[in-house]
Amino acid sequence: MKPILLATGGLGGVDRLAPRAAMTALTLSTALLAACSSAPSASPALAAGAASVEAARAAGAPELASAELNDARTKLEQARALAQVGRSAEAVRLAEEADADAQLARARASAERSRRAVTEVEASIRALREELDRAARNPPTATPRTMQ
Repeated sequence: MKPILLATGGLGGVDRLAPRAAMTALTLSTALLAACSSAPSASPALAAGAASVEAARAAGAPELASAELNDARTKLEQARALAQVGRSAEAVRLAEEADADAQLARARASAERSRRAVTEVEASIRALREELDRAARNPPTATPRTMQ
């Protein structure tokens, strides 16, 4: 970048650096650099959101927590679209929401699997109790052993 020079109209046309113009240019370039560097990259948030969506899918969320998983997928796609057009801050926010929704879907799927397992165990316990009650009401009859 060339310094901004100002001609001073005196004998010999001495050029000197215009302090105000130089300070303005420096301030503007610093502000531009700060603005560009302050926009967070959406890539890590998008990767985390995608990993959470995949983990929820693998945990059975499509069958057990489909609404939450669909919310996560929708937000992740919107975040990707925002990142493509350079709206990184909004993309990060939506990717983080997608991550949270996917984690919720995974937790709900896990809770539903646990609830179903408890229901199954309770049914087995009831069946065993009924069998024990029947056995107690009708004890087996002893048969005399035959001698040989």
